[in-house]
Amino acid sequence: MNKKIFFSFLIITSLCVVLMAAIMAGLFFYFRISASSNSLVLTDTSPDTSFKGSGNLPPQPLDTPLPSAAGGSSTSNLPAEMKNQMDTIQQQVISLRGLQPNTPVTRDVLSPSDLQNRVETEFFKDYSAQDASDDVLLLSTLGLLPKDFDLVNLYKRIYSEQIAGYYDSETKEMYVVKGNSFSGIERMTYAHEYTHTLQDQNYDLQNGLKLNDKNCKVETEYCAAATALVEGDASFIEQKWMMTSSTKTDKQDFQNFYGSYTSPVFDSAPQYLQKDFLFPYKQGLEFVYSLNDRGGYTLVNSAFKNPPTTTEQILHPDKYPAEKAVEVDLPDFTGILSREWRLVKENTLGEWSTFLSLAYGQNGKTGLDEIKARTGAAGWGGDRYAIFTRSTDNAVVFILKSTWDTEEDAVEFFSASNLYGQARWGKPSFQDAHAIRWNNNSSNRVAFFRQGVNTLWLISPDETVEKTVLTSLPAFQIQ
Repeated sequence: MNKKIFFSFLIITSLCVVLMAAIMAGLFFYFRISASSNSLVLTDTSPDTSFKGSGNLPPQPLDTPLPSAAGGSSTSNLPAEMKNQMDTIQQQVISLRGLQPNTPVTRDVLSPSDLQNRVETEFFKDYSAQDASDDVLLLSTLGLLPKDFDLVNLYKRIYSEQIAGYYDSETKEMYVVKGNSFSGIERMTYAHEYTHTLQDQNYDLQNGLKLNDKNCKVETEYCAAATALVEGDASFIEQKWMMTSSTKTDKQDFQNFYGSYTSPVFDSAPQYLQKDFLFPYKQGLEFVYSLNDRGGYTLVNSAFKNPPTTTEQILHPDKYPAEKAVEVDLPDFTGILSREWRLVKENTLGEWSTFLSLAYGQNGKTGLDEIKARTGAAGWGGDRYAIFTRSTDNAVVFILKSTWDTEEDAVEFFSASNLYGQARWGKPSFQDAHAIRWNNNSSNRVAFFRQGVNTLWLISPDETVEKTVLTSLPAFQIQ
């Protein structure tokens, strides 16, 4: 399973972050929620009706009898009280989401160590050491990670923190950690995860939304956007569950949890990774809020049939669904560069990753402030990148061709790139209205070019390779 998609359905104390928005005293507030095995025993099971939310709720078919056990969920080792509470939460989520289950979902409990081992095995069977090495190469070229960063170790350390469970959209199974109680934190997280089962059964996450490993390896931008819809919807329903169905004891559990919550592994991760892990939840929730405000849950349901295709649409919901990405093509550089060069990746970067690259270079040390980075990335129209490496000396060729909505947008990105480049590589060796070059870098030649609404970012090891690339991109052959 694609690592981003896998993380999205994982409940883990430091990473699987369920962002919620609640309305108290007329103000929105967001907070991070997860599961904890150090739970309080649930004693109050009556809903707290004094806490009311506002805004549009999804359609609630309260007059329709709910199926027994909310769709006939199959359970194995669940304690009876936990099973009963899960069944109740499932019925509440069905009512809130307005979707009916059509297939039983398998639920089981595992010890923390067994669950951690299962999660690690599932993740790393599709994520090899070479995959991690290629990811680090791209991210370090963008300035987001050190060249020697141990990404595999980070993921394993993340799993060393408490895991509460996960939903597997391939096997249709939900696993929860074995414990003696089922507190408000677990109950709220379960509401989020059960929303995924309803999404899956009604829209087919793997094949309908094409959130599968094969597609997401080649369509990373689409999958980032579609995952944000899926997680934003689940976070929205989780919030509604908290406002309408959680108990007073649940809310006390939330308060106690936040008073003692720490996440040392997540907090020690590079800033870029922290932001990227949160994207489906935070920005996805904001996207679903916008859809709900515009057209209620009819529009949200429509989005599952016609998913957003770019992170630009997630960041700017007014651009959904009308504004599609412009298709940007690159020449086949595998036939242009010599055979010693290996193509590592070719894909779309997207507005979100463009923003991250500008804002979080070298863990923020060479990044722009967020306002300048957002301005530089806004107006994104489409892009295509390719990255190559040479095994003899680990040299890198990176090519990013982007198109922008207007020439003004292209100029803003070009200007932001100038500031970014000076922070990362120092004073440029050449600069005019259409080109910025750093030729004094000890290991690379770096250049940004602009022609009309199009820009090019090129990193190459020497002048010969640079000229070879530019020969195939005549619009950017600027001295």
